[in-house]
Amino acid sequence: MMKIRMMRMRRHVCFVLFLAVTLAGCATGPTLTQDQILGQYEQIAKLDKGLRDAAAKGVDNLAPDGYRAAQAQYEDAIGEATADRAGTANSAASKGLQALAKANEHADLSRDLLREVLEARDKAYQAGAASIFPERTAELDEELRKVASLVERARLEDAKERRQRLIAGYEKLELAALQEGTVEAAQAAVAEAKKNNAAKFAPKTFKLAEEEMRLALSVLEADRTKTDKANAHAKRAKWLAEQSMAITELIKDFDRRDYTREDTVLWYQKQLSEINAPLGEQLPFNEPNRNVVLGMQQSIQGLMKQRDDTAAQRSQYEQELSLTAEQRAAVERVQSLFTPAEATVYQQRKNVLISAHGFRFPPGGSEIGTENFALMNKILQAVNTFPESQLVISGHTDSTGSATVNKNLSQARAANVARFLVEVGGISASRIAVTGYGAERPVASNETPQGRATNRRVEILINNE
Repeated sequence: MMKIRMMRMRRHVCFVLFLAVTLAGCATGPTLTQDQILGQYEQIAKLDKGLRDAAAKGVDNLAPDGYRAAQAQYEDAIGEATADRAGTANSAASKGLQALAKANEHADLSRDLLREVLEARDKAYQAGAASIFPERTAELDEELRKVASLVERARLEDAKERRQRLIAGYEKLELAALQEGTVEAAQAAVAEAKKNNAAKFAPKTFKLAEEEMRLALSVLEADRTKTDKANAHAKRAKWLAEQSMAITELIKDFDRRDYTREDTVLWYQKQLSEINAPLGEQLPFNEPNRNVVLGMQQSIQGLMKQRDDTAAQRSQYEQELSLTAEQRAAVERVQSLFTPAEATVYQQRKNVLISAHGFRFPPGGSEIGTENFALMNKILQAVNTFPESQLVISGHTDSTGSATVNKNLSQARAANVARFLVEVGGISASRIAVTGYGAERPVASNETPQGRATNRRVEILINNE
């Protein structure tokens, strides 16, 4: 009997534990995505952007300790936000911003102290060292980070002592990349031309290729700093070697066909006729060759003048109607903000239209819930890109439901988007006009679920005219 009671008690305890675990699992709320976190936590969003900007400026190499510290705080902040611990999430993000600010200061000091190192590194990268010698490049970059770490710890004299070794390392890497890259390609072309008997059939051109190749190698051996000059000779050598091979093949073809001198001239005139055919004029082969060449030259110059005049007129027209280069870059930045699932961005002359079909409104509702904050934050960034613009916010629905209901619903949704921009984003209400079109302006078929989803949208017209 005692054993039976014990077994029943154990079963009861196991059931209680199972129930507790199950209820705890059910009580767990949905995990926020990273986009949602960045939309809800301003400090984390600032840190995220700051880290990306810093990496683009090379701070991860020039202040590695500080950058890693900021990155670690960012990861902590994301973890805390995911667990819905707002206080500790914001605290971690604030610490990350402080660490990043310090890292930027140290990076500026490293740029000044290691200026010659960075110049040598840039030249090595431009020569293609990272792709030709990835391991050697990675080793030198790791050494650069170690030296920059010394700067962070105020060990400036130690950093200076190791500076020259880094410069020499990157210079050797650049030289090796040049020899392996441009110079090696030129040597291969000269060798291929020699193999194809270019020295016999095109001796003058092949000799020039060999001379340019020797010049490239001698420049590098005499003074490795003159890499641009060596590169120019190597490229010229490659071009001449390839030209000598083309001449060789043409001469061999003439020999196979047993061409006479007259045949060769007739072949040449036929090539000119084919080039000139689009102009619709017959070339004067009954005149001296010089007149033929001058006539073609004048025709081409006339076409180029027409092209330039047309380009100038088009440029003037585009300046009147289109965005400036700076504004076009701003449009590209706005386009890069949104994923295809969130919105489509169109340029309309000087204006920008954001067709946001990624909103998640409750059925028949217009309130902007937290699930829309990430998208609204991107719209706010887009609007702030054009601070002098006027905004027209319009709501649109699919064709489901009555026209009156759809009209009112689209108006309410557009108004709530405008209210968010004013109350949260600080946009002046005087810049915004709101309207609702209901189902009047579909951009896709209402016959399919996908088309109806596309038609349910809020459009933000950024008017720059």
